[in-house]
Amino acid sequence: MGRLVKRPSISRKGREEKFLSLSHKRSPKQEESLAKRLGGTRTGATGLSRNNIAGKADRPHRGDVNVRGVARIEAKTTSAKSFSVTREMIDKITNAAIGADVVPAIVIEFLNAHGAPDCEVAVIPVAALELLIGHATKDTQ
Repeated sequence: MGRLVKRPSISRKGREEKFLSLSHKRSPKQEESLAKRLGGTRTGATGLSRNNIAGKADRPHRGDVNVRGVARIEAKTTSAKSFSVTREMIDKITNAAIGADVVPAIVIEFLNAHGAPDCEVAVIPVAALELLIGHATKDTQ
C-alpha cells in the first residue's frame, strides 16, 4: 500500500478521517491538471454513487476528465512501482466513451516518495494509436 499522509478531513458523514494515501491526496490535482492541459473539464464525483457499495452504480460511469467531442479519460494515480489495468476499468471507460462517440483513455500517474508526479502514461485503444500515428506521419511527409 502507498505511504499514508496525516491530513485531517471530515467525511460526508461527519467522521474525521485521519489518514489519506499520497495517491488519494494527489488524485483531484491530477484530474485538474489533466483537464487544463488537454482543454477538457473535470467530471465531479465519478467514483461516488449511492449504490456503489453494492457494486451497482445509479448512473453511468462518466470518466474523470471529459474533452468534449474527443476523449473520455479515467485518471489513476499510484505511489506503487506498478499499476494493474483491469478489464473492468477498460470496459467502464469504453462504455462511457462509446455513448459519447469519443476515444476512451486511462491515464496513470506514478508518484515519487514525496507524492509528486514522477511519470505519466496513457492507455488507449490500438485504433486510436493507429489514427494518431497516421496523422503524425501524414504531417511529416
